[in-house]
Amino acid sequence: MAKEVIFIADDLGMDSEVNDAIIHSHLSGELSGAALMMAQPATDAAIEMAREHPSLQVGWHLHLCDSKPATTDRWPWGDSPAQAGFALGFSARARELIRMEVKSQWQLFQKTGLECRFINCHHHLHAHPYVYQALMETVGPDFRGWIRLGKPQAFDSGPPWGLWPALEWLYLDRRRRLSPWRATDTLWGLDRTFRMDAGEVQAAIARLPDGFHEFLFHPRTRSCPDTLCLLQLKSSLARS
Repeated sequence: MAKEVIFIADDLGMDSEVNDAIIHSHLSGELSGAALMMAQPATDAAIEMAREHPSLQVGWHLHLCDSKPATTDRWPWGDSPAQAGFALGFSARARELIRMEVKSQWQLFQKTGLECRFINCHHHLHAHPYVYQALMETVGPDFRGWIRLGKPQAFDSGPPWGLWPALEWLYLDRRRRLSPWRATDTLWGLDRTFRMDAGEVQAAIARLPDGFHEFLFHPRTRSCPDTLCLLQLKSSLARS
């Protein structure tokens, strides 16, 4: 296959500033799509924005930590993916909460009438066996979008190291190969969260082989590093 590169933003619906930064990055920058979080303070406004701008590819952002749940007041594990993963391994109550959340959030997304182009999740908890199982049971293997299971890459060299990224590197690669869903071949940006650089992105794209490659951004305001990076990429990629 030819080289396909997409630029995706996380956290659409988190708040009004994030919504504004994402749509600005799409209209004036190189942003391809955005992951929509359900049941968040600015979700309804984000849905309207997505309807007004159908050129923005919208996916479902399954969130299971560091957010506002759809079925309860707060997460028992707060904003920690590590604590969430630990709880899922040892608590039947935690697994039941996850099953309810996955089902509820998916139903809420379906009610928007938007086409779901992809699925992702905070801190890649969709790679956890119980979360992945809940996704399969809820969405089914015939889902026609793609799921964020690309092999994490670092801009410096090799995979982004550290315990959690290293586990992602090993486990996500296996999950990607066995998944019934389409997945990106590589995922870029985990080592540059909130500080993406246009020069680094361009250099990475230039050396990529053929395949399906994702670059992850977190626009927060119109003047934050990730937004400015997307605006710079718009002009620089047009010249190349």
